[in-house]
Amino acid sequence: NTIFIQTTMAPKRSLKHTSSPFFAPSTPRKLVQISTPGGTSRLVKKESTSVKESKSSVAGTASNLVNAIIGAGIVGIPFAVKETGLVAGVILVILCAILTEKSLRVLVATAKHVDVPSYETLFESTYGSFGFYFISLNMLIMAYGGCLSYLTIIKDTLPVLLGVDSGDVGMQRAILTVSTLAVILPISMQRDMADLAKTSRISVVFQFLTVLVVVIYSPVSTTLAEQGGLIAIASKSIVKSNTIFIGLGVLSFAFVCQHSAFIVAGSLEHPTKERWATATTRALALCVILEGACGIAGYLAFMEDTEGNVLNNFLSFDGETKNAANVARGLLCTTMFFVYPMDSFVCRHVLVVLFFRGRRAHEGDDAAVLARRDRRVAMTMVIYLSSLIPALMVDNVGSVLAITGTIAGSCLSYIGPGLIYLAVYGEEFLQKVDEFWGYTAEGEDPDSAEDVESSRLLPEQNSSIAEVSTPPSFTQRTFKVVVWYVTLMDLWCAIATMGKSKLKLFKEKEALKSPHINRLGKCAPPSQGLPQRNRGGSWDAAESNKQKLPAVQETLASNQQGPKVLPYGAIQGGNKAIAAALLAKKTVQRTIDGESWRGWRGSGSYRCRHPSILV
Repeated sequence: NTIFIQTTMAPKRSLKHTSSPFFAPSTPRKLVQISTPGGTSRLVKKESTSVKESKSSVAGTASNLVNAIIGAGIVGIPFAVKETGLVAGVILVILCAILTEKSLRVLVATAKHVDVPSYETLFESTYGSFGFYFISLNMLIMAYGGCLSYLTIIKDTLPVLLGVDSGDVGMQRAILTVSTLAVILPISMQRDMADLAKTSRISVVFQFLTVLVVVIYSPVSTTLAEQGGLIAIASKSIVKSNTIFIGLGVLSFAFVCQHSAFIVAGSLEHPTKERWATATTRALALCVILEGACGIAGYLAFMEDTEGNVLNNFLSFDGETKNAANVARGLLCTTMFFVYPMDSFVCRHVLVVLFFRGRRAHEGDDAAVLARRDRRVAMTMVIYLSSLIPALMVDNVGSVLAITGTIAGSCLSYIGPGLIYLAVYGEEFLQKVDEFWGYTAEGEDPDSAEDVESSRLLPEQNSSIAEVSTPPSFTQRTFKVVVWYVTLMDLWCAIATMGKSKLKLFKEKEALKSPHINRLGKCAPPSQGLPQRNRGGSWDAAESNKQKLPAVQETLASNQQGPKVLPYGAIQGGNKAIAAALLAKKTVQRTIDGESWRGWRGSGSYRCRHPSILV
């Protein structure tokens, strides 16, 4: 049996190197020392076939997540607790953290299931080009709004701490420009998200100190004595139905970080589901502690007088409390210098996928595209200037940021994950719907020779199997029909059906490309009938490899009418695996006999367990 590999071959490059256009893909080059026949040595530029992306540990990844989540929103948590009520506020902080953690894990797990490396390509797999550009633009809006707000906070805070008069606009602009050029711009010039792990750790420490100042210097004891204790306050402030949605909006968007989730996840060393779950759990647990402590202490101290920025409540104090509040403002302002690069990286990532050509750019491989320094510097400068100029000219951008943050944040954090999960697992969803309602899906078997009219609201017609069952009563049928329309099942089934068909087309398209492992990594599932390595690294001897040989031979002989085309993902390991596959059955025979099994490492040293050829 002859096995043919369907793949896309890259065009041959000319021996003479020509400079690549700015937006076209190019292979990075590096200096290599070579020796000449005369005994001298010189440095020459040689093409590097791969770019090694910097990776961070679980602690570094968790720090980046905390830095992306908290930002400047932590000083607004006491106001949110005031709007929701003390008891409801604490519950909602915990609930938002749980939902955010679940959302982050589901997004990455779904991307691994589809074998895509980014949020926009995940949407592209089920919603086509519209989904790709929809998510990309929302990510750009959300990240750019964050960059603009951070610079505005620095302009409003840093000059005051330096003693500049509030009416001296020129000096305020000069301080913002000089400070951001000296600190923010160099940090934003880094290539990989893992390079921000150190500054994110510093930012987390400063945020912890800010919360510590609020907790220690807030007059909580005075308020408790006046109001009759914590139980009395909690009994009066369980939930505020009139303003709870205002506080819920503040809390919900305080946890928005999905626009940077895939970039942060890709920077994790060995990005397995377990390690990513550990990073998200640690990050969200720390966020709950910091935001919960700040919210409870701030609200108990100032009650109904709590302002949107709790630090402004300390302006009426004198002496040590006022000085501590100024220290907290300084710490908060410093964290803005470290939070800005997080959103700048997201903006840069979106520009890469939208404007650069090539497969690496389309899939969001920033490390490969931005390996050229001129690209990285130019794009970072464009993002920096486009956010600096409005921050210098405009004093209040709150209304604009509120609208863009609401739209983009909702699409990225709450609407997007649900839509993508439903579309990717559309087939499983439709099966569960059929099991509950007892109706068959429309177009379930398009290749069937029989043209039988079917619908989800028509009973299943199956003449080949005669089943004897008790028909549902009128009450049961009525209940199911009412639930169907009340829960908008027509809409969800339409999304699931579209996602199922789009995903099938996407996988067929990807099958024509050269197999590779993306930056998130993907471990091939265990092959049925083939031996696997155990945890100790040796091959499982519970069942002999030769006992599994008939199953493999049957698989090879199953298609006798034509050449067998291996599906995408069936071959792992690049050219070595392709060459091994071309040897076909003889190679498989040797593999089953145990002569050519070997371990393999994917991108980022992500361990996988599979043979050199999977059939």
